[in-house]
Amino acid sequence: MRVLFATWPWRNHFNPMVPLGWALRAAGHEVVVACHPSFARTITQAGLPALPVGAEVDLDEVLRTAVRSSTWRPRPEGRSDAENPLKRRKGLTVLRVAAASADAMADDALRFARRWRPDLVVFEPMGFLGPLLGAALGVPALRQLWTIDFLADIRLVQEEILGPVAERLGIGAVDALGTASIDPCPPRMQAPYDNRRIPARYVPYNGPAVEPAWLREPPHRPRICVTWGTSAAGLDLGEAFLAPDVVRALAGREVEVVVAVVSAQRELFGTPPANVVHLGPLPLDLVLPTCDALIHQGGGGTLMTAMKNAVPQFAIPYLPDATFNAGYVEGTGAGRTLFGGEASQQRLAAELDTFLSNLDRYQAAADRLHAEHLALPSVAEMVGCLG
Repeated sequence: MRVLFATWPWRNHFNPMVPLGWALRAAGHEVVVACHPSFARTITQAGLPALPVGAEVDLDEVLRTAVRSSTWRPRPEGRSDAENPLKRRKGLTVLRVAAASADAMADDALRFARRWRPDLVVFEPMGFLGPLLGAALGVPALRQLWTIDFLADIRLVQEEILGPVAERLGIGAVDALGTASIDPCPPRMQAPYDNRRIPARYVPYNGPAVEPAWLREPPHRPRICVTWGTSAAGLDLGEAFLAPDVVRALAGREVEVVVAVVSAQRELFGTPPANVVHLGPLPLDLVLPTCDALIHQGGGGTLMTAMKNAVPQFAIPYLPDATFNAGYVEGTGAGRTLFGGEASQQRLAAELDTFLSNLDRYQAAADRLHAEHLALPSVAEMVGCLG
């Protein structure tokens, strides 16, 4: 079987596709990943063949501009049933950027695909090239989810977002949800969506990783991990980067604090408190098995890695998808949410007190989610059903 992957050039969206690509190749299938030329190295470093197509797009700068001009701010009503922001037409600017990315790649990708003749297309939710190719070629297009489905209601806006590209290509109607969704999320934590679900256990991948020597020794006190993903750095969202405030709120407590952030963010912490044992890059999936709790920004990969390791979560979301994610995690009982706009130092300290004082309750819910995760088929098992 030949499988054509499609992604827009954002590492956090491509990385969750990598284990599926490995599983397909290990099962004897051919895999090629279509991408913008500048993203090819990221794909080949993950051990998958890249197909550079179309014109270049400076996605980082386009997204920074889009986010800066957005009127979105986190707000308490996002907590109620984690209402999808697409119903309030939030996030459409970013979706238009994703559609422009797909449009820039489409002609070259279609020429290749008509010659290569894939049996299947796999795309991440913002990789809109995927459903366009599936519709043009008449082959199944599977949407690879990696977290709670922030775009569950994309059919509300898909004609507005993808219609012009589809019309230019002479394709007709395109379903942005694809034929089915490969879904690694425990059902109790997943948003409802109108599409066939193909369950597959979540496998974290964030690039090459080396386990540091200090991590091989068990902690002497409860260990709290603080991370803020990479989007805040990539999008230049200084006001959303609250990790230093969290670290200050944990100072003096009888806990060991591990801070996993990109190197460029180290200086934002000043002189760290005495209970901080690490500050800098760290593979999250290596450190979380040793942790009693995780405090983070609500990113999809972050919360899923915590779920996979049965770690209670305290989320301080800012962006629309993170706010959406946090509502669903809190709904399972495995986490607590404080919206970024509400996180004064005094409020943050009080909310953390409540969270840490009730860790046993959050841990019990995290264990239930973890058990649901283990009950899902492995990626290898799922691939066996595809081919």
